[in-house]
Amino acid sequence: MSGVEPFPAAALAGLSVVALLLARRVRALLGDASALSARVDELAARLAVAEQEVADARARTEAAETVLLDKGLANEEDLEAARRRSDGVPGELQRDDLN
Repeated sequence: MSGVEPFPAAALAGLSVVALLLARRVRALLGDASALSARVDELAARLAVAEQEVADARARTEAAETVLLDKGLANEEDLEAARRRSDGVPGELQRDDLN
């Protein structure tokens, strides 16, 4: 005999190939996880900006409502009716808002 049995050598070679393939797959998955993490960070930053814009818009809306009330150009009922109309379609003007 030659000292190395064919079956254990083949099994070792097979395990080496499997280990190499698994290592490549793990590296690929880690790369994917890193890319997803970067995307989540980007989305979190965009969400923070959007939340700040909403807060700013709300503050401007409240200031405008106060001016309208103080100048007597609108009353609470007018403002409430306007809020109800604008709650239907966010981000778009409704037909009644154009008149």
